[in-house]
Formats: sequence, C-alpha cells, structure tokens
Amino acid sequence: MKKTLLDKLHIPLTCKINRKLFKKQFIENFSLNANEKNIINEDVKNITLEYLLNKDKINIAPYSDEDEDYSEVAFIRVELLNSNRLKKLSNIIQYIPYPLIVVFADKNKICINISPKRINKNDSSKLVIEESYFTEWIDLDNSSKIDQEFLESLEIKNHPFTNFLEFYNSYLNKLIAFNASQYSGSLEQNEDTKELLKKIQEIKVNINEIVSKIKKEIDIRYKVNFNIELKKLNDRLENLKETL
Repeated sequence: MKKTLLDKLHIPLTCKINRKLFKKQFIENFSLNANEKNIINEDVKNITLEYLLNKDKINIAPYSDEDEDYSEVAFIRVELLNSNRLKKLSNIIQYIPYPLIVVFADKNKICINISPKRINKNDSSKLVIEESYFTEWIDLDNSSKIDQEFLESLEIKNHPFTNFLEFYNSYLNKLIAFNASQYSGSLEQNEDTKELLKKIQEIKVNINEIVSKIKKEIDIRYKVNFNIELKKLNDRLENLKETL
C-alpha cells in the first residue's frame, strides 16, 4: 500500500487505525441539510481515519477543563473528487466529535485543515468549532523548499508530548507559520503572527470588495474615492506583510 503523508509523520503503529468512514455514516449520524448531503456525496471519494491517538496508544496525557476536551486526537485523510467546496466539506468532516487534523487530497495536491474546538455549553457531549485554519494547496510533485520544511516539521517527533492540547496546538502553530511564510519566506514566527495573518486576510477580503465595486461603478467621482480607499488598503497590506 502506498504511503500517505500521514504515514510519513512517523506516528507509532499502535495508533494506526486505517478505518474507512462511509458517507452514509455522516448522513445517518449528523443532521446534514440537503446541500451538505450533496457535498458529501458529490465531492468525496474516500474518508479514512488513519490514526487515533489517546493515552492508551501513546504516551501523551489527555487534557480537559470546562471549556476544552482534548482526550484524544485523530488524523483523517479525505480523498476528493471536487475541491471547489472545500471549506463547507471541512465543516461536515469536523462534525466528528473530537479534535481532528485533516488532510484533504486532490490527486497529488494536499491541503491541511485544523479546527480547534470547545465544549458546547448547552450540550457537554458536543464540541463546537472555534475557528478553521487551512494551508494553501501543496503540490507534492512540485513542492518548494518551504513546503518540504513544513511537511517535515509535521513529523510527530517535532511536537510536545506534554498533553493533547499542547500537542494539537503545536500542529496549529506549524500551520500558521507555514501560511505566514508565503509573505515572510520563513517558517519562523512570533507571538503576533496569528493576529497579523488574520488582519491580512480581512484586508484582502476588503480589497476584493473594493475592486468589485470599482468594476461596477459608473460615476467617476465614486470610482476615484474607491481607488483612494484601495490604495490605502494595499499600503496597509504591504505594511502588515513586512511585519511578519
């Protein structure tokens, strides 16, 4: 059997599950709406629970408090037929009620998703996504030096075994550092990296909105104002990139 990226993380074989998760399981076990059912049926080729880490399988302590439950961490691989609705599909996969590290594979390209979760105050048996993070698509057949460094950094030996919360957050920090590297050219990060990336994404959304307005606007006066605003946003964007 061909090794997947997750196999190359050198996770102990005691944690190896390699269990197929069928689309029917998602449809029957989660309250999916019609659109979500279409996405799971049309966009997914295979879903595999490749590794499940808990205190019985690896020497990492569980962590839980009134807000978080990191008793175990699962690594899941999703082979895609269509990647156009990736973020909506990710929300469906993340219905699985424990912390997940998900690798989406579209032929030889991969995208990694990490979504920290908190305990649902109305139902302590459920976890709620706080925020979802995605890497850019990485072409495994044509990867850059930074891509390779990032993938090597995901090996399990590069993460703390203190408890599953710190273990999971370490993977998240590696992902954030990789996303920042497209601007900084390095996987080094500081305490502000996460917040700076969030601001960059917000400004990029605003820039796209302004560009769209400029294209539609007929009145030259409004076009001028939009262009002034666009210039300010682009300047702000460049300043943030230099800060990373």
